[in-house]
Amino acid sequence: MYQQQSKPIAPKFSTGTIITGVIIAIVLIALSTCFYTVDTGERGVVLRFGSLSSVASEGLNIRIPIADDVKIMSIRDKNLTIHTEVSSSDIQTITVDVALVYSLDPSEVGRIFQTYGENIENTLIRPTLSEKVNAVIAEYPIERFVEKRAEISDKINTSFSEQVAGTGIKVKSLLITSHDFSDDFNKAIEDKKIAEQGALTAKFTLERMKLEAEAQKVKQASLSPLVLQEMAINKWNGQLPQYFSGEQLPFLTIK
Repeated sequence: MYQQQSKPIAPKFSTGTIITGVIIAIVLIALSTCFYTVDTGERGVVLRFGSLSSVASEGLNIRIPIADDVKIMSIRDKNLTIHTEVSSSDIQTITVDVALVYSLDPSEVGRIFQTYGENIENTLIRPTLSEKVNAVIAEYPIERFVEKRAEISDKINTSFSEQVAGTGIKVKSLLITSHDFSDDFNKAIEDKKIAEQGALTAKFTLERMKLEAEAQKVKQASLSPLVLQEMAINKWNGQLPQYFSGEQLPFLTIK
């Protein structure tokens, strides 16, 4: 006899059970977003509904979901290099590379974010550094640039540090790492060196000729008739000339 199989009965969930499950899921998601970490060498700028609330230190921190947004700011040393063309006081072009090492003051991170946002490098540091590099190098003629490069680096460092004082930027070092002159100026320097070398050679030759002439004059002035006669005797080969007049041999007196 045929027996009809019963269909499996689907579990029934009450409305209360569904609501409870949703609430639990929301709580779990909220809890997972309540915690965040700030790595070593960083600070977390906490914005609550868009306004600065606090600055979080390294480690595990808590925030209010939806209300809080955290912006991570590095306080580690940063190396910034700019490559730029500047003009000397005599309107010659110099290409320079300037390396700046700086960091953000941890106690000023919140104010830095309020004033300059997350990218203080482009909003403040680069334009300020470029302006100071141009201003200081413009005080020197190009021919003094190489010998004064360390002095120029110090002046740029001082001027830049004074300009950013109070902004939360800590300047660690600032150096001109390399430079290059225009092709025209390099050729002019080479031509000048060649001309100077030629002038020195000509001057040396002239001085030598003067000294030789002076020595010859001294030598001639010191040659008395007896000395000349002695020199002639030393050079005489012992042969008498075929023709001579007088009673004496040339340059020789016979008593």
